[in-house]
Amino acid sequence: MSGLREKQKETRRQAMLAAAARLFKAQGVARTSMEEIAAAAGLSVATAYNYFKTKGEICVAIYKADRDLVQAATDRVIANPPKDPVAAICRLIETDFETEVPFIDRGAWEALFAAAFQAPSDAPGAGVTEAWAGAEIMRIDQFARLLQVLRDRGAIAAKADLESAAELLGALTFSYFFDWIVELRTAPAGGRSNRRFLDAAKKRRLRAQVAQLAAGLRP
Repeated sequence: MSGLREKQKETRRQAMLAAAARLFKAQGVARTSMEEIAAAAGLSVATAYNYFKTKGEICVAIYKADRDLVQAATDRVIANPPKDPVAAICRLIETDFETEVPFIDRGAWEALFAAAFQAPSDAPGAGVTEAWAGAEIMRIDQFARLLQVLRDRGAIAAKADLESAAELLGALTFSYFFDWIVELRTAPAGGRSNRRFLDAAKKRRLRAQVAQLAAGLRP
């Protein structure tokens, strides 16, 4: 019975996250109420509050659900990366950007980050900023781990400064993420939800940039 209850709890929790993502996309975080989220998830308000006390908690939970999925996917790349450093680094970045939880799309992300960047520190969505900072630390750590694997294989010089290289790669990844946010804000409304992080042109540019950095890491 305990296993069944836990499954039911997780099902309800996921329903709330999915419902919130849809509503945030449609009307923004600030204009969405906990009552609306509960109704859209098919739950009573009292039940909904058993899972999340505030919209801010829901915002952070959505972001962390995506981050956990990304971390699992990128960990698999680190465990068995391509032999070539450029290919390995690009694979890690592309996997990061192309892995998403199924219930959130670009429009919902736009609403979440708009709330995070525009709201006071105690407003709904503000906690996403802190979660995002934690994710950036995670990404730098992953780059460092990947570079260590490549160095152990002899693909990177023994004296290479892996910490600095990981920080540079983290900054490069952030620049593509920031470009995507800007594109979301400036694109026509009808074209926002399907805008990819990395199209073919951006992948070519990314590979050229990573090749420049990797040139200084090779034995």
